[in-house]
Amino acid sequence: GSLELMAVPRKKVSPHKKGIRNGPKALKPVPVIIRCTVCGRVKLPHFYCCSGIKRNPS
Repeated sequence: GSLELMAVPRKKVSPHKKGIRNGPKALKPVPVIIRCTVCGRVKLPHFYCCSGIKRNPS
């Protein structure tokens, strides 16, 4: 009969090696979204939203 050869792993992959391989695939934390104090639009922290607009001194 015909003998089909398939690609199979030579050794079992340890949990440590599996974790190293799958590490970059982990879920990343969602960045915090805040509102601009001047215009009220949604923005990321440490990003300028209304850089051209001066804040009202009153």
